[in-house]
Amino acid sequence: MSGKNDIHRSTTRRMKIMIGAQVFWIGLVCLVGAWWGFLLLRQASKIAQLEVAAGMASGEAHMAWMRTQRMLYGESTAFLTLLILSTGFLFRLYWLEMRRSRSMQAFFASVTHELRTPLTSIRLQAESIAESCSGESERDLVKRLLEDTTRLEAQVERTLELARVEGGGAVFAQPLRLLPWLTRFVQTAQESYGKRVSFETDIDDVVAEADPTALQVVFRNLLENSVKHALKEPVKVSVRAKASSGNVEILFRDDGKGYSGDQSDLGGLFFRGSSSQGSGVGLYLVKMLMAGMKGSASFESRNGFLVKLVLRESSHG
Repeated sequence: MSGKNDIHRSTTRRMKIMIGAQVFWIGLVCLVGAWWGFLLLRQASKIAQLEVAAGMASGEAHMAWMRTQRMLYGESTAFLTLLILSTGFLFRLYWLEMRRSRSMQAFFASVTHELRTPLTSIRLQAESIAESCSGESERDLVKRLLEDTTRLEAQVERTLELARVEGGGAVFAQPLRLLPWLTRFVQTAQESYGKRVSFETDIDDVVAEADPTALQVVFRNLLENSVKHALKEPVKVSVRAKASSGNVEILFRDDGKGYSGDQSDLGGLFFRGSSSQGSGVGLYLVKMLMAGMKGSASFESRNGFLVKLVLRESSHG
């Protein structure tokens, strides 16, 4: 199943509004023009009858009547033709701009994809160097190199996922047991972040309809967000999951500094807080991927950061 996204929806919505407005405008102009043409023709007919009654030859009155008709029909046809041509020209400009936007999106997605291999190679070589380092300063340098490489890899993954989501990429939900899946994720995250993160879990053995790859991106973005906005180390993260009324609710909470602004802004595309150094993509991807799995994500960030993820409970448990 594929998840619609904000940009795709807004583009489609703008196109529909534009088409509807143009059709309405053309219809209104034609209706008003037809009404005024009807009034003018009726007035011209009455004038012709009065001229005949006043003694003008019927042939001359008929010729004047025919000239009036030709003028009305000719000008109306020319005006309507210009209106349709100008509308078609505007539609073509909009279509060309949409094509250009999609081409640029595909280009950046391709370039970002090409970055994955060299970044992975750099990380692997840095890990090999770290194993052979003996000095403390060398290990620190290699550690910073690994951290920067990991950060770049995460940014590349977010960019690729954003391009996939905005391109209408499919999200394939399947029955997924959350207890073993989340347990593996927590173990892997603990190995990656070490003492920087402290986990607390309370996960019921429930089965949800979810895409494991998409869910991996969701939790990785949430965890990176927690580490980035931590007030102290280790940042405390709790993950709780339970079934509720045919759904599966997952609560992800940390003790970071939170966000004091308008909570409805959280999850907006490219939205960043005043003190944030991120790209404004992570929470947006969380929201879109959850929607793609027919679920939802809501955010609350005051005393720490709380995310409520809702998935459908699977009937194939």
